[in-house]
Amino acid sequence: MHKPEVILLVAMSVDGFIAPLHQEKLPSTVWTSPEDKQFFTEKSKAIGVMIIGSKTFETIGKALPGRRSIVMTSQPKKYAKFDGPNLIFTSQSPEEILTDLNKQGIQQVALCGGASVYNVFLQKCLVDRMFITVEPHVFGEGVKLFSGKMKEKFKLLNQKKLNEKGTLLLEYSL
Repeated sequence: MHKPEVILLVAMSVDGFIAPLHQEKLPSTVWTSPEDKQFFTEKSKAIGVMIIGSKTFETIGKALPGRRSIVMTSQPKKYAKFDGPNLIFTSQSPEEILTDLNKQGIQQVALCGGASVYNVFLQKCLVDRMFITVEPHVFGEGVKLFSGKMKEKFKLLNQKKLNEKGTLLLEYSL
C-alpha cells in the first residue's frame, strides 16, 4: 500500500506517561513546556493533516487552526455538529484513512494522540517517524505511551535539548 508518511508527535513525562492517572482529560498543554507547544504547532501545521482519537478531540474541543484534523471514532454521527472541511470524523481503519489520504495526494500526516491511536498505528507498523518530547515531569502512574506488543525497532535520528529545564526532543525512524 502506498501511503503518506506517518509522523507520530507526542509529549511524555520522563517516566513514559502521556497523561497522569485519573487525569486523562488533562491536556498536555497544561504540563508541557512553551518550547514543546511551539514545536508541536509548527510541525503539525507544516504537515497539514492530523489524525487524532475522539478522546483527544474532546480534550481539545475544536479544530486546531491551520491544519485538517481527522478524528478516529466508533461513533462519527455523535460528532455531526462539528463536521466541516477541516474537521472530519470517521470510523475507518488506519489503513482506510491512509489510502484515502494517498488518493488525495497527501504526502505526510501527523499522528497526534491519544494512546489508543498511537498504539493501533504502531501495532500495524504504519508509523514511519516519531518526534517524542520528553518533559522533566514524573507522574508515577498514568496513561502509557506504549502498550501491548510492539514489533517496531526505533533508530534515533536526532536529539535536541529544548530548554534549560531539560526538555528533550527525540526524533526516531522506524
